[in-house]
Amino acid sequence: MRQHTLDLIIEGGWVIDGLGGPRRRADVGVSGDRIAAIGDLAQAAAARRVDARGKIVAPGFIDVHGHDDLMFVERPGLEWKTSQGITTVVVGNCGVSGAPAPLPGNTAAALALLGETPLFADMDAYFGELRAQQPMINVAALVGHANLRLAAMRDPAAQPTAEEQQAMERMLEAALEAGAVGFSTGLAYQPGGAAQPPELEGLARVAAARGAMHTSHIRNEGDEVEAAVEEVLSVGRSTGCATVLSHHKCMLPRNWGKSRATLANIDRARAEGVDVALDIYPYPGSSTILIPERADLIDDIRITWSTPHPECGGRYLSDIAAQWGCDKTTAARRLCPAGAIYFAMDEAEVQRIFRHERCMVGSDGLPNDAHPHPRLWGSFTRVLGRYVREARLLTLEEAVAKMTALPARVFGLTGRGQLTEGAWADIVVFDADTVEDRATWEAPTLASAGVEQVLVNGRQVHPPLAGQPRPGRILRREAMAQPAADSHR
Repeated sequence: MRQHTLDLIIEGGWVIDGLGGPRRRADVGVSGDRIAAIGDLAQAAAARRVDARGKIVAPGFIDVHGHDDLMFVERPGLEWKTSQGITTVVVGNCGVSGAPAPLPGNTAAALALLGETPLFADMDAYFGELRAQQPMINVAALVGHANLRLAAMRDPAAQPTAEEQQAMERMLEAALEAGAVGFSTGLAYQPGGAAQPPELEGLARVAAARGAMHTSHIRNEGDEVEAAVEEVLSVGRSTGCATVLSHHKCMLPRNWGKSRATLANIDRARAEGVDVALDIYPYPGSSTILIPERADLIDDIRITWSTPHPECGGRYLSDIAAQWGCDKTTAARRLCPAGAIYFAMDEAEVQRIFRHERCMVGSDGLPNDAHPHPRLWGSFTRVLGRYVREARLLTLEEAVAKMTALPARVFGLTGRGQLTEGAWADIVVFDADTVEDRATWEAPTLASAGVEQVLVNGRQVHPPLAGQPRPGRILRREAMAQPAADSHR
């Protein structure tokens, strides 16, 4: 009968459900925006069939650390997401977000990471614009702590008065009510770096009271990384607020190996009942705004963009300094405002952190950069190709779980990150033998190979279909999301 006709059947593939169980050969039936059936659907009626024989059929990937806040307005196709199988992104990371807008005269260098569109008055206005634009993929949003400071404090470099602290807490409460899943801090940047524990704990209590969370770009990822991790864990301990350590790393050769201590500290906090997770991107180079104070600490720094010297994008700072006949610090100051890639991480340590059971994947991609870090276009396929197929750090099932069910559980995205009947139809079909990242340091915007089809809420987004409405949705946090182990049957 007509009412039993499925919209789509993806047939003959190896289904990895995202929940950690072994792959199985099965068909996946989609009806509307949900997964309607999984099994032998050879006799089922369908409007369309996709042959997935020999391919992996998995939940769409969840990018837990994005900076695409304003790209939903400026470049809504989001090809750098869809081409690597990402169906959901968490934005508003590192303390900066699309809202709230600063008070007149207030600004922060890190806001340049987001784009050119003016920031929105509040999260309700930001979400309204996203709904009007119709997002290509699903989006969960954090509100940036820097935004709160800039919007509430006359002097955002100072300590907040009692009234300013209350204003920030009210703004956070309003953002959570509008649909934000939590707040983020960027303690390595200004003005977030000025914050002391009482301020952070006050905000975290507001979030915890509403079942929300906080993520943190910690205060120091170099010599003081252990203390910086402990600072953020202490916020979680004292407030009960769920915590995520963003893009965890230990920078500079003298600090390589410290992740053994930081991961042990995370495990101790978990044993004490702190709800804590972390994420990484699978590269030995980091990327953010150009910080002149780092110029002499790190040998290899590559410029990604520069407002006064756009011709320097893609070049190394040392080469620019040599051409200009000055030291690297002077050159960096002349380039600012600018962005940079810092090659100061150990690949073996990145892999050690990735193997931690609570480690997720976040691209930390910066689509507004003129010459971006290749992680923007290749993080998830790099995991599948290099970390799974080549290095065999994890099984494919384990890696998929880190990119699907685990982040859905951590961020409370109910019904996402799993291929089960009744779940949302966010699906990626890829070839496990050929999937790989193609983006490089020299050519950072090359699309990945091996990702054959991507669906968001039951609609195809990769390869893109002309004239189709964008199917993404704004996702709220559901604090009652069940652990994957409990929901796996």
